[in-house]
Amino acid sequence: MVTLKDVGELAGVTATTASAALRGKDYVKPETTQRVRDAARKLGYKINLSGRSLRSGRSDTITFLTSGLEGDYFSHLAMCVAEEVHKRDSHMLIELSRYLTDDNDLSYTFSDGIIAINAPRAVDILKRHPAVMLENYDTSLPIDTVNAPSDAGSRAAIEHLIARGCARIGIVGDNHDPNNPSIIPGSRDIRMRAAKETILAAGLPFDERRDFIKSSWSIDGGIEAGRGLAKKGKCKYDGLYCLNDGIALGILRGLADDGVSVPGDVRVIGFDGLSQSMYSVPTLTTVATDFKGMADTALTLLMRRIENLDDEFFPQTVNVGYKLIERESTAA
Repeated sequence: MVTLKDVGELAGVTATTASAALRGKDYVKPETTQRVRDAARKLGYKINLSGRSLRSGRSDTITFLTSGLEGDYFSHLAMCVAEEVHKRDSHMLIELSRYLTDDNDLSYTFSDGIIAINAPRAVDILKRHPAVMLENYDTSLPIDTVNAPSDAGSRAAIEHLIARGCARIGIVGDNHDPNNPSIIPGSRDIRMRAAKETILAAGLPFDERRDFIKSSWSIDGGIEAGRGLAKKGKCKYDGLYCLNDGIALGILRGLADDGVSVPGDVRVIGFDGLSQSMYSVPTLTTVATDFKGMADTALTLLMRRIENLDDEFFPQTVNVGYKLIERESTAA
């Protein structure tokens, strides 16, 4: 059986240096790392992950727990988390919360920690293990949280429409019943509230019963809403803020189907900054969430807990930044 000592001898380094090189540690010179990897390849050396786990007490694996990966939002976020996990010399597993039945179903039994989004069924599990939640707005939970810039980004979106001369602004999306105190507000509720407050603060009219256009959280929902807004080639709004990019892309199609011009008749802006928004006709103005910052912050908070299991930390809540990307759908 080939050992690290064998690899080190062939590469002209110690077993300790060989181990660090194979783990990608940045304090090992690049030429040394390459020499060690060449030696390992020549000898057929394979890293013993189970042995490393037994020695360190860690698996160097993080579970990304989500309800699903459908759509650009979840898949892009998962990719960003995977990249950050890899930078930390670890591996990522993906677990779908929809299939959980009890604690034993979750890969946390193997992982060092969990990053979860849209996984309400797993809250009890997350409380008992190193964990970070994404897009969590239940402040009663003792779990570190990293959220999208739903409030600040929505205010920026409305301010952008107003700066473009929009005086009759509608909001398109869906939210929870604001009159039901048992439901914890989510990102869509926060976006709606922030947008509404910004419209009213500017002295513009907004009646939630009339100017909040209901749409399912999807492109298809946006298409249906857009067709409903377009009447014989006209739309009563000169600006539309959609609570996510999927809805906004659907709105563009729905309006176009009935002859409403964007941005000629109405300007449209979305939220999230997904790649699809670059390829629509017209291209979509959007509030882009810092997904990489979201992933990096989540991993930083999670590793603090993993590396200090006996220490007590107050739960942290971090809202990441955003960038308003102006494209054709709100052009002057």
